[in-house]
Amino acid sequence: MLLSERLPLAARLYPAAPALLRHGQIMNYGELHRHAEQLSNALYAEGLRPDDRIALLGDPDPQLVVALYASVGIGAIPLAVSPLLAVPEIAAILEDAEPKILIHDNRHADSANSTVQLLSNPPKLFSTEVGSTSPMLSSLIQKDLDSSPDEGCKRNVDETAVLIYTGGTTGRPKGVMHSHRGMAAWNQFTPSAGFGYDIKRRVLVLNISHLVGQFQLWATMAAGGCLVFLDDYPANVCSIMEAVERDRITHLSTVGQLLRDLIREVSATGKDMQSLKVIGCGGSIISPKTLQDAIAQFPAAIIVNNYSQAECGMSISRSFPKHHLDDPIRLRSVGRPADLAAQGEQAFQVRIIVEDDREADVNESGEIVVRGAQTMIGYWRQPEETKEAMFDGWIRTGDVGCLDADGYLYVLDRLKDMVIVGGSNVYCAEVEQVIASHEMVDDAVVIGLSLSGEGEALVACVVLRDRGSLDLAQLQAFCEPSLARHKWPTHLFILDQFPRTAVDKVDKKRLCKQLSSSVKHDI
Repeated sequence: MLLSERLPLAARLYPAAPALLRHGQIMNYGELHRHAEQLSNALYAEGLRPDDRIALLGDPDPQLVVALYASVGIGAIPLAVSPLLAVPEIAAILEDAEPKILIHDNRHADSANSTVQLLSNPPKLFSTEVGSTSPMLSSLIQKDLDSSPDEGCKRNVDETAVLIYTGGTTGRPKGVMHSHRGMAAWNQFTPSAGFGYDIKRRVLVLNISHLVGQFQLWATMAAGGCLVFLDDYPANVCSIMEAVERDRITHLSTVGQLLRDLIREVSATGKDMQSLKVIGCGGSIISPKTLQDAIAQFPAAIIVNNYSQAECGMSISRSFPKHHLDDPIRLRSVGRPADLAAQGEQAFQVRIIVEDDREADVNESGEIVVRGAQTMIGYWRQPEETKEAMFDGWIRTGDVGCLDADGYLYVLDRLKDMVIVGGSNVYCAEVEQVIASHEMVDDAVVIGLSLSGEGEALVACVVLRDRGSLDLAQLQAFCEPSLARHKWPTHLFILDQFPRTAVDKVDKKRLCKQLSSSVKHDI
């Protein structure tokens, strides 16, 4: 099933059901379909064609969602760019994707205008709101159109449907290509109950640029549910609690730090969270204590620990911690991948491989590799990166894990030189390149060190030039123009030299071991 066929079906089955909600204003599925169709025609008249890219830059909002659905209706390929990124980071993504159109909100108009100045092939700009120098989307719809999408816009199920950008180990962003067929296999997209199986679902949208955000946009439609948006972004625990209480949110996705904050604040304030039916968590390894605390604080909700990656779609595996409260070992697992089939979904094949691609023994750790219909086609215009990540239909996750005798999967560590901060991937090479350009820095290394609960701290280690000086505040200020805030190091160590391997590479494992006690004590 093509993504472009989903909204017309939903609008036909439940046209009056709420689809999008923000600032107390509801758009139902019939209205959403009509707006998306009108915008599809307008974007087509503006020159957008099948396989063209269209970029979205702004806080999550119904208008951006309409634009995303509209672009899919033409056969164009949408990509949502995180508004938390700095201008050079946005430019790197758009230079790679080469979108024909960039749609932005007013809050990020300056970023959009600054970004296009850096591009070799700048896109047309359109704004979702009044007050920007860019033409408004509504003005497109009001034009007299002399052309509209035809049958030539219908795509093949194996063609690219969306791009989801993630960081790259070399500092270059990677566009993860997902096909229509692959996304149809993402869990909950094709429930056995059919479209509209959970029409009372209300899902709080925290982002639309990551995998979870994209999943919510399409899975909620299949359920017949309503996407609910915060009054203001970026999200914080207080605004989330207010939205849950006011709008009776039923489904909430979190990462480890947000879940811990939510547990603490709900306990302290007594906010009414009884509407929550499902609380998902993931993005990094979640500690057993956090899972136990979540179950205790939200007894009416199902707590779900998800393991997924942008390259693999939703979900590789999933656990329900309440079933393992009496088993501290099993509580650390991310579930049994094969169980997804019993839940009416397509299960991944999961293997653990060690050196020379040998299959690991039970409980032996190695790299987690997965295969399934849900996985990406590859990386946009990066065949070498794709070849490195995929082999014989299998995807190398870059995660270290093991399978026990009962088939439960445990995620233990990462092979990739990457740190997960607040659920977002931060590639060390990208941050190192920025820090190394500082006039006081002779050499720079960035590592991730585990915090006392779960999650990681982003740690910069530098060797200074002669008579150089640098403190954390100065380093963060230097990073601000080039890196999103979550990519700023939160710890700085000034060292005389870095430990090195026999081939003169920085030995990051030794460095982590040397510094881990300092960071844990500091936290």
